[in-house]
Amino acid sequence: MSISPLKYIIILLVVFSMFSCKNLKKEVSKTSESTKPNIIFIFADDWGFGDLGVYGNKEVVTPNIDKMAAEGTRYTQFHVTSGVCSPSRSSVLTGHFPARHNVHGHFAPHDLNVKRNMPDYLDDSLPLYLPKTLQKAGYKTAHFGKWHLGGGGLPNGDPNAPEPKVYGYDETRVWNGNGPTWKGDQKWPTTRYMDNDTLWVQSSSRVVVDETIDFIKRNKGKQPLFINLWLKDPHTPLWPSEEQRKPFKNLSQNKETYYAVLKDADFHVGRLLKSISEMGLDENTLIIFSSDNGPAAYGPSLEAGSTAGLKGRKVDILQGGVVVPFIVKWKNHVKENKVDSTSVLSTVDLLPTFASLAKIDLPKDYNIDGENITSILKNKTFKRTKPLFWEWRFPKVKTNHWAEGAVRNKDWKLLFNEKISREELYNISKDPFEKNNLAENNKQLVTELKILWKDWKKDLPK
Repeated sequence: MSISPLKYIIILLVVFSMFSCKNLKKEVSKTSESTKPNIIFIFADDWGFGDLGVYGNKEVVTPNIDKMAAEGTRYTQFHVTSGVCSPSRSSVLTGHFPARHNVHGHFAPHDLNVKRNMPDYLDDSLPLYLPKTLQKAGYKTAHFGKWHLGGGGLPNGDPNAPEPKVYGYDETRVWNGNGPTWKGDQKWPTTRYMDNDTLWVQSSSRVVVDETIDFIKRNKGKQPLFINLWLKDPHTPLWPSEEQRKPFKNLSQNKETYYAVLKDADFHVGRLLKSISEMGLDENTLIIFSSDNGPAAYGPSLEAGSTAGLKGRKVDILQGGVVVPFIVKWKNHVKENKVDSTSVLSTVDLLPTFASLAKIDLPKDYNIDGENITSILKNKTFKRTKPLFWEWRFPKVKTNHWAEGAVRNKDWKLLFNEKISREELYNISKDPFEKNNLAENNKQLVTELKILWKDWKKDLPK
């Protein structure tokens, strides 16, 4: 049967239209994916609020992170959810306060975890985690560096804990966690105890940044990238090489050691920033630098680590333990050389914020503790509506570790310990250094904030 010329033309037009629409859908999909930014979250370990030149330190040398701040915005009211690492880090992955998952202190050997009423690792059966959420949104995900959410090999952690990949990572290489790691400055296929590995201690920032740069080079342009880059430094042990020490030989030995480590980490963060720029990824890459808690109260950090005058240090839920640097860089999006001292931010905000950037909806029944803070990426002040809560189950009443609970709501922060009948109330917006305890003259407000904390506590596991 012959086909008339008119029918033949109509068939051709229909086929062409179908093909064009199909290609158009592909192009629209491709365009949609390309508008999702790469996200790199750099999380240092025990890096104090005052351990950067841009946060006021006159002795330490951190030109690369200072430059990152000059090319972006730095914040002075960013809070972590604990004064120690594991609970603080759990909030990044879950968007929850750590007590919701019984993460009260650092993950340790099994016997100590049992004494603290803690599991041996972060619950791996939750309906979502930050990296898994971004995987579903089309991201290629990676975690390089410290883990400390379970595992790490004896004597530090449970060898049966899940590998970090279980939580939603395509690639990992870690320490303080199970899975591939390093030996010295070389890649190693399995978990191992690393704190006595002098070469690795000196090289940790270099090798983890090398891994990050390699991941970006191999995957750029294929799909959006999400990388948790979690540095070891300046957590103990600190064994900088003689070459790393040279710039600080005129200072005390503790400062020489501590600043050498900070400068080395800063140098390698600078390598990463330069590499991203050279690959032409600046305009579509959000980069954040922060820390898991305040500076330690032992080792070289006791003398050299700085909170820039904030009260307390690591372990404390006073400001010096839970307020840390937070620097955001995103070329042609985030305003350059800006300081935001008004927005009240927290690690529980990262999951809903990154999910929003990835254009993926979170389950409404998951009950995120944080808030979507994408407004700061549009250079607007973020006005917090949810309170921030802290719980510390191991108070030492003769030190700054005395508080068992704290809550911040708007301008006010209450710290308390009912066992010793101690309460401290501060207007943090006016008194960030927690010098003027206003509890005695504001008893109604103290009662209201304590009720707020106790109502939050009712929903937590015992």
